Amino acid sequence: MSGSLSRSVSLQSPEEAGGMAASLLQLPQGRGDQRQSGGQPSGSSPLQHFVQAKKKINEIFKEVEGYVNETERFLVTVPKEAEVAPDEVYDAAKEYGLKVAGIREVLERDHMKVAFFGRTSNGKSTAINSLLGEKILPTGIGHTTSCFLQVEGSHTGEAYLTTERDDSHQSLQSLPQLGNALCKEKLDSNCKVMVHWPVEKCRLLGEEVVIIDSPGIDVEADLDEWIDKHCLDSDVFVLVANAESTIMLTEKKFFHKVSERLSNPNIFILHNRWDASAGEDQQDQVRNQHKERALAFLTTELGICSKEEAEDRIFFISAKEALQTRLQEAKGLPPNIHTEDYFTRYLEYQQFEKKLEHCLSSTAVRTKFAAHTARGRDIVVREGNMIGSVQDTAARRRNEEANNRKEMLDRLDFTERQLELMTHEMKDKICAIVEDVEYKVAKALSEEIRRLSVLVDEFNDPFHPDPLVVNVYKSKLNHHLESGVGSNLKARLSSDLQLNMETQQKDMMDRMTALLPPEKQTSGLQSAPLASVAATDPCPDKRDRFYGPLQVSRNILPRREAFEVLYHLNCDNLCSDFQEDLSFKFSLGFSCLMTRCVTS
Repeated sequence: MSGSLSRSVSLQSPEEAGGMAASLLQLPQGRGDQRQSGGQPSGSSPLQHFVQAKKKINEIFKEVEGYVNETERFLVTVPKEAEVAPDEVYDAAKEYGLKVAGIREVLERDHMKVAFFGRTSNGKSTAINSLLGEKILPTGIGHTTSCFLQVEGSHTGEAYLTTERDDSHQSLQSLPQLGNALCKEKLDSNCKVMVHWPVEKCRLLGEEVVIIDSPGIDVEADLDEWIDKHCLDSDVFVLVANAESTIMLTEKKFFHKVSERLSNPNIFILHNRWDASAGEDQQDQVRNQHKERALAFLTTELGICSKEEAEDRIFFISAKEALQTRLQEAKGLPPNIHTEDYFTRYLEYQQFEKKLEHCLSSTAVRTKFAAHTARGRDIVVREGNMIGSVQDTAARRRNEEANNRKEMLDRLDFTERQLELMTHEMKDKICAIVEDVEYKVAKALSEEIRRLSVLVDEFNDPFHPDPLVVNVYKSKLNHHLESGVGSNLKARLSSDLQLNMETQQKDMMDRMTALLPPEKQTSGLQSAPLASVAATDPCPDKRDRFYGPLQVSRNILPRREAFEVLYHLNCDNLCSDFQEDLSFKFSLGFSCLMTRCVTS
């Protein structure tokens, strides 16, 4: 089990795993101040902070997924009959696997999201095009964008668009018809069109940035649905205001609703079309007025940041000039804009880009990964505690089984020694019984042999000298003698021998029963030897564990038949070599007298 817990080197402990995940929030931030032509950074972009964090957290969760899956595979191999892990552990392992898989799926789709909002014809689409360095979204005077347009990167090199209802790749030529308010077949304002632009053509899209363009918030009434559907996962909001006027109540109302739904949203305010103030005598006073109202809106009304932070989120730009400059830089040509203070506005636009990238990256790391980091840490801690509990239970059960095995081996050794001792004793008793039987039978048989004449006199069958009749007569006589002698021996010996056998049998059963624990013995089988065996038991308090399966009862003991001794003299074989002489001989004849004299 310990091998299963230590395979993922980076996640050997819950604290270490949590520390690795938390380190995502401390990755070094890059700098993107120096730019080459086309607005491309010459150094590392701040957006790489998010890219590196996403790569790192994906690697961590890949290890977490391997750890969780290996734990689940290990638990599958543990039989439930072992009672090492309860059913809740198996269910929790499956649940953690599904959670990690879901988190990994979400992480793969996570990206930085910036949403542009503002009143109609304030230049939201132009500001986005200037960020992308391409004229991708439709622009124009009046109410142009009729629905939400989401610009995201395409890694196949193909430029296409999809809708929420149709995932098929459609040509960008249909974008003016789908997302332009001037088209009769336009989509509803709450719909969203996904514009997929090759990442090779745009740095922002290649660095996990998704940009949302919205319809004018002053022409649509269902702002709550907009926020719920398109804004809750946004990392940064950009309010594009018209520098020729001030921030309107409609714009404030929308962001008040956003602030109610989100905790401290990041809001940038772009005063677009600042080029209209070029050459005006009161340019500085107008700028200060716009800035003071914007500061009050962010700090006092919304209360989402301090005054110092708010000053870094208010910019005066011309999105149209920035887009023209980017298009010229992409062609390798100098900008052909000769408006007064153009370069100052373009530098402020670049400053906006830099601040936006820093805020977008750091905010996305917190909002996208902090919750996943906490969930991943919680899963690792719970999984580690769960497997630790299983390991402790398994170790405890292993120790118990080892102790039980030792006790059983001790009991087995004790029982074997007792059985060997009883075997020798029973053999000695059997030999003694055999010798006693031999002695008694020999003595009784000698007495019966001396009384054979009585048995012969009791035989009354008629005798005939014919050889055939003589053989039958001899057979009957032998049977009579054997039956008589056997009956006499049985009457004289059976009761004593039976009593002796029963005594020895009872002694053997008592000795065998004594090896069992007292509570497993049947009533009537306990005897004095039980106490002597129990006194020498090496584990008297553990006998239940060893003898539990040995349930002794009357119905499984051998049936005790009445003892009966059978005697077979086999007189036919004893008299087989006897040849009778039935010829008449005169005992006082000369021949007989001479024979007697000679033999005497």
